[in-house]
Amino acid sequence: MDLIDPSIRQRFSNALASGDMFALFERTREVLGNHPDDPQARYLQTLAMARLGDEDAALRFYERNRLEEIGTEDAIALKGRLFKDLAARATGARQVELFQKSSEAYRAANRMSDGYFSGINAATTTFLAGDVEKARDLAAAIGRRHDVANPQDYFAAASGAEAMLVRGRVEEAADLYHAARQRPDASPGMIASTARQVGLIAERLPLTDEQRELLLASIRPSPVVHYCGHMFRAGWEIEDQLARSIDEILDETGALIAYGPLACGADILIAEAILARGGELHAVLPFGEEDFLRTSVRVGGSEWEARYIGTRDAAASLTFATQMNHVDDDELFAYCSKLVMGLAQLRAGVMHSEAFQLAVWDGKAAAGVAGTAADCAEWMRQGGKTRVISIPADRPPLESAAMAEKRNRPPWSLRSILFADFAGFSRLDEDHLSQFLQVVMGRIAKVLDRHGEAVLTRNSWGDAVYAVITTPAQAAEIALEIQEELDPESLQQIGLPAGDGMRISLHHGPIFEHFDAVQGARTFYGTEVTVAARIEPRVPVGAIYTTQPFAAMIESDLNNYHFEYVGKMDLAKNYGVRILYRLGTSKD
Repeated sequence: MDLIDPSIRQRFSNALASGDMFALFERTREVLGNHPDDPQARYLQTLAMARLGDEDAALRFYERNRLEEIGTEDAIALKGRLFKDLAARATGARQVELFQKSSEAYRAANRMSDGYFSGINAATTTFLAGDVEKARDLAAAIGRRHDVANPQDYFAAASGAEAMLVRGRVEEAADLYHAARQRPDASPGMIASTARQVGLIAERLPLTDEQRELLLASIRPSPVVHYCGHMFRAGWEIEDQLARSIDEILDETGALIAYGPLACGADILIAEAILARGGELHAVLPFGEEDFLRTSVRVGGSEWEARYIGTRDAAASLTFATQMNHVDDDELFAYCSKLVMGLAQLRAGVMHSEAFQLAVWDGKAAAGVAGTAADCAEWMRQGGKTRVISIPADRPPLESAAMAEKRNRPPWSLRSILFADFAGFSRLDEDHLSQFLQVVMGRIAKVLDRHGEAVLTRNSWGDAVYAVITTPAQAAEIALEIQEELDPESLQQIGLPAGDGMRISLHHGPIFEHFDAVQGARTFYGTEVTVAARIEPRVPVGAIYTTQPFAAMIESDLNNYHFEYVGKMDLAKNYGVRILYRLGTSKD
């Protein structure tokens, strides 16, 4: 008899389907508190930690949750995945050792079920560990399976291609990869995951330049589009011509993923074209929806609103760059554009793909900080490539936007917010507390001091630290310096308990500035400050988590930082679901 309420198991499924690994981890933790032997909760808690990007912690949960006792293919194969992910980051003898451990786990899983998933991973990790002859025997066996030789879905088809590649038959593998990506169930995410696996194998094959290009081209992920363009009135006679030009570029590039706003005119045309070919549309609006409709959709005529609603509802995601209303400030549009560029570049980085800009532009130079010309100039500054579709400068005039009632608002600015605290602080005794205040808080203060005017305000209470910092790049530098100063080893050296440590969250967005009469100093407040505060308690010890806007604004500047996608977090209480990344450097 199942002692777990079916509604709780449904919550597991909902968290998995939405990609909210934070929620999945918390829900399994709650269940395991009352039902420590439940096999599904034990497995899913470990899987959640693995997908949050902390393989070392996931391995600890694997042992603590006794996953090998569960005895399913999924449970045993998860250990193989964890060792494989760790191996991909390692080098030398340590990498070989981890690939060997991964191979052993996948082979054990395969003996339990004879599934092709564990089988092909056993073959590949054996190959990556250096046992080429054994790997090719395993791969040949996979290739002979009826469900792989006659695939009914993308994963079976890709497994057949991978088996051929492990055997060194590059041209045949390229043909099979090309066929796999044409399957109707193939998604950009699936193809990107396959491409990463192909890259690992290709590094260890003696390929000519021609073979390498043939192989990589066969499974190259879809490029990611950042789009922008001029607004124009509905019914303009050149709309069909523009739509054809958009389709030609999308056909030529194979682009299926696009990021941009949904203003009347070029934006909606591009969005409709992406959706028509079954692609992913990620819509980003600069401020509240009603104000956006008033300023950027209805001005082109009432016909655009229905098309806006259609593309919005079909989009894979809808993001608001700010929670503010329109304040008649072009800086909001400029911020939104830079955010969109960063999101496109982030996605391209995750998929090991390319990003390009698709601009419907009249060729006129920028007259301000926002607009199509300004977007093209910013993308060029970042070193990006732009495909331009020309549009006449002489366009039918737009309607005047109905102006919203003006409100007196305090000054606002785009700033980065840092929150940090010490996990385990409440358990410190008086002696440890003295060490903490002297060493830990002292080191944090020195880091903030080194950055001088970049730190606009700072505060602390107990173990918590809050700072507002001028730019994302400076905030990232400060967070990484704090992390380096307070690594677990150094904390243990001063007598603090093992397993305790700092956790840091970073966010970026528009915040308001005011004078705090109690403190006699300026202060910053707003929704975006609260967002950063809500994330920080969920960050693993020793890690730095950032919101997607923070990562995007860093990515849209030239930098040496690295972001790893970790999942979604539901902040509740009207703060919505936020996508989070783990911050590191390109050396990590």
